[in-house]
Amino acid sequence: MERTRPEERLGRAMDVFWERGFYDTSIDELVNRSGLHRAGVYGEFGSKRRLFEASLRRYRETVVATFLAPLERPNAALTDIKTFFHGIHDVATQQERRIGCLMVNTACEVSPHVRSVARIVSSFLNELRTRLRRACNNARMRGEFRADIDVNQVGDYLVGSVLGLWTLARSPAPVTSLRHYVEGVLSFVDGLRPNAERRGEQAHGRRR
Repeated sequence: MERTRPEERLGRAMDVFWERGFYDTSIDELVNRSGLHRAGVYGEFGSKRRLFEASLRRYRETVVATFLAPLERPNAALTDIKTFFHGIHDVATQQERRIGCLMVNTACEVSPHVRSVARIVSSFLNELRTRLRRACNNARMRGEFRADIDVNQVGDYLVGSVLGLWTLARSPAPVTSLRHYVEGVLSFVDGLRPNAERRGEQAHGRRR
């Protein structure tokens, strides 16, 4: 029988949860697809819930770390915000199956009912919020955004946009809807530039 390393088995379990969700994933399916033995699920992790929590942490260390990379630098700003949203769009539309983001799926499915899972999801959302607010603040300090914008408000709006985009990505909506969603978010971001209002007024004047 092929032997797999513990991190590989955990990665496979993570994939099962990602595809099916916590409640629709059975122990038998985890055993069949991950290489874990039934005794191992309980011996190594204690329960299906704890295996799920370990899978969430692995997801954050691997998948989340990849799509958050544009915002990782302390001096990330406007260009990095745009790169970040384009990156989510690219990953979401290139998935073989539209399974969205495990963290966002879990935020809706499990965290309202399981406090320990809610803490993991909340930690992820806090990290996302912190990075987006920092990038917005950097953009404001560089003059890329207007000086009067509330970076906390904008950062929270962008966090909501991330959740909305990933939720749309998991739905049967056409791929064009995902592109339009991202274009809408980035249009909002461009509207925060210092001269955005004046450019909009000039364009409106030319149309009249």
